[in-house]
Amino acid sequence: MEHGSYMIRPTMAPRVLTVLIVVLFLTLTPASVEGDSEAAELHVISSHPHDEWAFTQGLEMHNGSLYESTGLYGYSSLREVDSSSGEVLRQTLLDESLFGEGITVVGDTIVMLTWKEGIALIFDIETFEVIGNHTYSGEGWGLCNDGTSLVMSNGTSELAFRDPSDFTVQSTLLVTLDGQQTDGLNELECDGGTIYANVWGSDLILAINSTSGAVEFTVDASQLAESRSGRFNNVLNGIAYVAEHDAFLVTGKNWTSMHLVRFELNQEPVEDHDTDPESATGAPSSPPRAEVLSLSVLLGIPLTLLILLLWTSGTPGSASRRRIHNPPATRAPTEGGR
Repeated sequence: MEHGSYMIRPTMAPRVLTVLIVVLFLTLTPASVEGDSEAAELHVISSHPHDEWAFTQGLEMHNGSLYESTGLYGYSSLREVDSSSGEVLRQTLLDESLFGEGITVVGDTIVMLTWKEGIALIFDIETFEVIGNHTYSGEGWGLCNDGTSLVMSNGTSELAFRDPSDFTVQSTLLVTLDGQQTDGLNELECDGGTIYANVWGSDLILAINSTSGAVEFTVDASQLAESRSGRFNNVLNGIAYVAEHDAFLVTGKNWTSMHLVRFELNQEPVEDHDTDPESATGAPSSPPRAEVLSLSVLLGIPLTLLILLLWTSGTPGSASRRRIHNPPATRAPTEGGR
């Protein structure tokens, strides 16, 4: 049986390759441009005390109460904290064999991950008593509740969506920043269709599209660095959405402060038609980027087809010259040959 490669004349191969490159450029370039993430500005609304001995792992605001989980073997705990004063209102310590990680509220319970023990503890939210647990494979880092599933991180670029009732994995999501996988996903917070994630060992917060996994915007929280007390790791960790302020409480491991902050994306400036020279003269303004990208795709495909048609058909003279410089093979190709 003749291989598909024999169906293309030698002189056509470079041309077909060139055309394919043109197709890829016209069709893929707009998509990559659209996928670029933005950088949001962090605005501090207010700052509040935070227990500098708290090795913060998870932060969760629920019905006006702030819950915090802390880590380290022998020091891990679940706490209720006064969000204004930072006072620990109540807490329960974990067994010394457990390293506490991220938390989230599920109904009238709080679910807490453990780092390497493969156990998610279930606490009664009123009594802080352990009333059950889930098991899982791998490490546990961050956890949030999107209203349908529990979203869990494990320090990689992959998020797992789990059933709240039995903790089984429903699906996974690969997180990418400008097309590249983003590792170190840690503490999580779900808000609508967005998952906010601290990136381990950095001052970066990612806003992740919960459907595509693409990072929609990033937040540089390095301006909060003066809150660090100098103990232990002192890294950014802990993010909780505060609905009444439409803002986030952010802190870190052993920080002396936590901050109510808002993320704001820079808006495109609105042109003043009374002072804009082009508007005054009636000159057409530039079309929106999305329209330009769509137009390039619409024009690119038929243009490419036209190039392919003209290139492969050629004129009688050019076909004759090709035959002169490329005489027919004197023997049939063997299996696997050219």
